[in-house]
Amino acid sequence: MTKAQSTIRPVVVIDSREQRPLEISAYPTVVQGLPVGDYGIEGFSDWANPAFVVERKSLDDLVGSLTQGRKRFFAEIEKMRRFGFRGLLIEGTRDQVVLGQYVSRATPQSVLASLDAIAVRAGVHLFWCGAAAGAARQLEGLVRQFVRWVEKDYRLLQAAGAER
Repeated sequence: MTKAQSTIRPVVVIDSREQRPLEISAYPTVVQGLPVGDYGIEGFSDWANPAFVVERKSLDDLVGSLTQGRKRFFAEIEKMRRFGFRGLLIEGTRDQVVLGQYVSRATPQSVLASLDAIAVRAGVHLFWCGAAAGAARQLEGLVRQFVRWVEKDYRLLQAAGAER
């Protein structure tokens, strides 16, 4: 097996509440309820094995979640903290926030400060994806890296067992 090949064929889980799912082309998908977030990996995104979860937000939805929906959104972020990897795909750019190109009276400084708090306090990785297609490619890349990490850990466990 070369480094580029994977022995695991992950299935991307799309939360059943996701209104307009991303178009995932690199992996098979299944729609089912997730305990938190919008996207996961089958077998790695539930309370039995909280290893990988990704939330997705359009820029306007994100700003709304940081203002009017703040209490509910931060409760979701708190739940995400139980997962080993947690990410936030933002369909927009940081420059759009800086320029105030969203529907809200929230200042760019307050939006960016809230995102900094989420990154630092909850350890959520922020990904500025531009549009939905960029978010889909970013999610596929995150799944690919997660699977490589799982496979590497598995090989290390096998090697340690063989040494006994």
